[in-house]
Amino acid sequence: MEISSEILDEKKVVFLDGEIDMSNVESIKKEILAIENKDISLDFSKLSYIDSSGIGMLISLHKTSLVNGGSLEIRNVDSKIKNLFEIVGLNRILNII
Repeated sequence: MEISSEILDEKKVVFLDGEIDMSNVESIKKEILAIENKDISLDFSKLSYIDSSGIGMLISLHKTSLVNGGSLEIRNVDSKIKNLFEIVGLNRILNII
């Protein structure tokens, strides 16, 4: 997994390239939480896979951002991953654009 970030439209955009699974979910979460910006956008354009631990991470990041007065959005989601989000109901909780 490669993680990079940049500021776009006053939001910190985190680009995730690879897979999110049980083997790397904690390190990814720590790296995202270390970003000093309350509004975070995750770019999934190069994300090829996410398992249930990754979904749990997204819910946790969403809750943390709300507590801190910020927001979490997910952009450029692959159709297969978007379908998974719809099946488990994440599209009703998370801001997916």
